[in-house]
Amino acid sequence: MYTPKEDIYSALSTLDATVVQGSQNIFTETPAITFTISDNAVELDLDNEINSQSIIATIDIWSETSSAATDLLKSVEETMRDIGYKMTYSADIPRPDGALYHINCRFETVR
Repeated sequence: MYTPKEDIYSALSTLDATVVQGSQNIFTETPAITFTISDNAVELDLDNEINSQSIIATIDIWSETSSAATDLLKSVEETMRDIGYKMTYSADIPRPDGALYHINCRFETVR
């Protein structure tokens, strides 16, 4: 079974941001990227062997400014595409006064 965390972490770590594998926004510097694997479902063949895996990675981008978050989203999308993922969702998350700008997105692939 393929586990994608290490490959995603390595790819995102090439960007100019703090990268944390986990769903909580626990970091000390911005911009930051947090990510989780939301799904890693297997498809089995008739011999009960893994034929393919459907993987969904959820990525959150955190920044002090909206423009910096958007620029980082562009870099994240390109980086994830380079390792075989397609962005299937992206949304700005409402921002209370004084909070960081936050973009949530999902990337999918089949391996």
